Amino acid sequence: MLGALGMNGTLRTRGFTLIELMVVIAVVGVILTLAAPSFSSLILMQRLKGINAQVVTDLQYARSEAVARGVPVYVKFAEASPSTPTSCYILYTSTIPPTNPVDPAAPSCDCAAAEGSRCTDPATVELRTVQVPASSGVFIASAGNLLDSFSFDPRTGGMAYLPSDSANPLPPPFSIEVFADNARKLRDVVGVAGRVKVCIPTGSTMAGDPC
Repeated sequence: MLGALGMNGTLRTRGFTLIELMVVIAVVGVILTLAAPSFSSLILMQRLKGINAQVVTDLQYARSEAVARGVPVYVKFAEASPSTPTSCYILYTSTIPPTNPVDPAAPSCDCAAAEGSRCTDPATVELRTVQVPASSGVFIASAGNLLDSFSFDPRTGGMAYLPSDSANPLPPPFSIEVFADNARKLRDVVGVAGRVKVCIPTGSTMAGDPC
């Protein structure tokens, strides 16, 4: 609103015309239309980084819990699918260790199940579950591993497929990928010692150390 003095000394006010308001609204609309994709991409990137940070934190938590509790802590992943549009992982303990790395005999837990029904065997105890719906635009997947799960050894804090048998060969590193698409992807690698390294796989345009 603009003000001016009239010839008689009184203050006159002049507002914006309807045409001026329409022009301003049109310009703002064009700016928002052009900026919306950038904002959406920025939000998705921040969500991806946040979920990956949660994965790394939970892996470190699982390792420390194994040592503190004196029992193996298992980490099991499940990818999204048409029937289950949610990728997830679960941390749990089991008093019955597996005897075969290809076909584990130990009871396991299901991270895609509803709360209260994820660990149905009395030998298992759920510690933490994270579910990421496909609608978030971010997915979690086990990347090229022998199994979809592994455990942390309570004696060493290291990673193992067979946590109670130190005579077994050392397992290869376990890789988890958190991604929105091939160009926006992070990889978390759990080494034999149980430490987690975050790297950027081939094809991803995100900043960081290459895998």
